[in-house]
Amino acid sequence: MKSGVWGGLTVTGVVDAGLGQRLLDGPLRTTPDSIPPGERRVRFSPSGALVTYFHGTARQFSGSLFDSIGGGGDRSDIENQITREDVLALAAVNAPVPAGVASLLLAQPASGRLATWLRQLPTDVDLWDAEDDTLAIATRARDEIRAIHEAGTMSTTDGGFAATKLLARKRPRLIPLYDEKVRAVVYLVEGASWWFSLRHAMRVDGEDNEIRFRVGVAMREADVGYVSVLRGLDVILWSYANFGDSTPEWCRAAAI
Repeated sequence: MKSGVWGGLTVTGVVDAGLGQRLLDGPLRTTPDSIPPGERRVRFSPSGALVTYFHGTARQFSGSLFDSIGGGGDRSDIENQITREDVLALAAVNAPVPAGVASLLLAQPASGRLATWLRQLPTDVDLWDAEDDTLAIATRARDEIRAIHEAGTMSTTDGGFAATKLLARKRPRLIPLYDEKVRAVVYLVEGASWWFSLRHAMRVDGEDNEIRFRVGVAMREADVGYVSVLRGLDVILWSYANFGDSTPEWCRAAAI
């Protein structure tokens, strides 16, 4: 269990120590399961998933635009403010923002409060190098966005996933995306923190970390070095949740 303290608030992140091995044995495995002869499937591969997602058409995978809309959310001139492009980008990853929520995010006083949080979150620190205090601040920022989401809509939909995705847009090296698809693949133990658990999994063995190594290899093979390692991992997890080793035949040409 890890704890971060910020402004008198202690944020505790329960670590699922088994997450790393599950990722290596599942979506990041290097030896795919065999497929019986005659079945119209192809083996899932991390690099193939990245090729299909980023080098296909935006109509098939709108999420391929998430990091690039408006030049990116962590651009130096807008890294500490929520912009219209940031809000628009959320729709690309299946988290469209209602008009009422958007109007609150982009205007005072909410925009000023969020800018205060963002100024305290580095753009050049990777999740595995992040201190507990940094994740504590990120947690407060996420909670702030979530509260704004609830205030701006009559929907009962939980705004937690959208809040996490907005932070991931602003800090792609620090904050991993999380939604129903990722949750269905990672199988976190009850009460475990995704951020703290993934940080632990990507810290093991330091520079020899196997998860970072495998994601890096897949990203180089797929020629997607322009996105963060966390974003590369997210796309692999999302693709695995949707296709796994039942990749549809139209992905066959992209599989590596």
